[in-house]
Amino acid sequence: MNGKKGWNRRLVALGGGALALGAGYAALRAPGTRPGPKAPIPVGLLRRGNAAEPDTLDPALASAVWEDNIMGDLLVGLTADDPDGNVIPGMAERWETSADGLTWTFHLREALWSDGQPVTADDFVFGWRRLLDPKTAGPYAYFVYVFKNAEAINTGKLPLEALGVRAINAHTLEIVVEHPAPYLPEMLKHNTCYPQPRHVVTAKGKAWTRPGNFVGNGAFILKEWIPNGHVTVVKNPRFYDAAKVSLKQVVFYPTDDYDAALQRLRAGELDEQDRLPGQQIDWIRANMPELMHQVPQLIVDMLVVNHTLTPFNDPRVRRAITLLINREALTDKVRRVGELPAYSLVPPGVANYPGGQSLAMRGAPQAQKLAEARALMRAAGFGPGRPLRTSLLTRSTAAGLYRATAAALQQMLALGWVQISLVPNDAQIFYSRIQYQDFEMAWPGWNADFNDASNFLDLLRTNGGNNWGKYSNPAFDAALDAAQNERDITRRGHMLAEAEAIALKDDAVMPIFFWVSNGLVRPYVKGWVANAVDRHRSRWLSIDEDARRRTILL
Repeated sequence: MNGKKGWNRRLVALGGGALALGAGYAALRAPGTRPGPKAPIPVGLLRRGNAAEPDTLDPALASAVWEDNIMGDLLVGLTADDPDGNVIPGMAERWETSADGLTWTFHLREALWSDGQPVTADDFVFGWRRLLDPKTAGPYAYFVYVFKNAEAINTGKLPLEALGVRAINAHTLEIVVEHPAPYLPEMLKHNTCYPQPRHVVTAKGKAWTRPGNFVGNGAFILKEWIPNGHVTVVKNPRFYDAAKVSLKQVVFYPTDDYDAALQRLRAGELDEQDRLPGQQIDWIRANMPELMHQVPQLIVDMLVVNHTLTPFNDPRVRRAITLLINREALTDKVRRVGELPAYSLVPPGVANYPGGQSLAMRGAPQAQKLAEARALMRAAGFGPGRPLRTSLLTRSTAAGLYRATAAALQQMLALGWVQISLVPNDAQIFYSRIQYQDFEMAWPGWNADFNDASNFLDLLRTNGGNNWGKYSNPAFDAALDAAQNERDITRRGHMLAEAEAIALKDDAVMPIFFWVSNGLVRPYVKGWVANAVDRHRSRWLSIDEDARRRTILL
């Protein structure tokens, strides 16, 4: 989930400050001394560092991955994540699809909301109608446009009742889709597809997600939310699989200062931190390698330009910006945390996707790219005496490595007479601004909502909910539509690749790098599995209490 997983949540941020860890450690513990007494850590407590402060825990309004990290403990959709991030049955025990691939029938298990009321198929219908209701203004409503009539409902052209989902009975749910969607079970894990307790939402309105009001069907219950402090959830005894949930309590801390989070981890105040301070990567590899679990992620960082503004509506300027970015220098010399240079929007390893698409001049020497970029800028009317002066909206979370990367981008673009001023914003403000095109250039990231190339390519669909730069090309849209109507999974993948080639030729966005997982997890946290979608539901985790005690006392 724009890593505001999105505005997504699939919205993401990576980086860290430049605090020297040696000095920081000395501040925590002077040489030759032992730590003072600490209050014992309650048995069954997991303390998680969680990127940023959530804006909401309402699945109809959320869009950030750090929000879904919490909501995924409180709510369960028709399908769910296993420890590897793969799709497994959730509220639906089983399902089947019609011969034409357009009608799906889900059979729900017997389950209760945390207040003891039964979870029914109608709670899903209610939640999706609320998501799509124009009055809700859900930023992620487009995500379920695959449902029959969803887009027309969301744009006010059809009533809510026209949605192609219905409760056949309390435990049988039917979904009719606009086109074959073999990835639907994977997609239904997403927070927009969580059920919503109709009896609570109608009574409490938007306040239904506050502590004391929140009712969920997940492994945990919302206990406390201290803004900019922490969110606490406790085990839900009414969860359908509660007998297999080990943890008693989970506390999520907003840790946008990654250096401070590392210090808290070292001091025994965190058990896991979902982002590492990149500028400390050498120290971490030398001193805490057992905490790292790096695998490729379905996450891409990119530059986005506002296509509604001059000169970014000029393809020559966009191509020049693409060529000026030295991706290898950024990943190998500036960041050095293992990320891969990105010459496509869709990351490698996406299911049923051939890949192979690339931005212009991949593999050419950077000097050749610079010469071409300058020629394009001159043709567009810019040069040494008339530079393009613009701004780059960035996220101020995780300052150090983030600042270093932004400064490097600034220097690279200046070589082609693109002079940018950096405009840092907190994550919530950043994603709000790009959602409403309040920027010239911006640096967001995208974390796959589900493992399919369409989840990345739909970012560029005309009028798409997360098409931040307002790119529009009818040929690209038509290629996406054709792929979505193709039932053969292999042929569909090749058709999606053809669509990506159109967007890359247009330099619709400028991909920079693909992520690797950069969380830090203490070995006494059991059940943690590094995976491509970076989902780690607390229901699968446990604590080796003896090992934690020994670690904290070291």
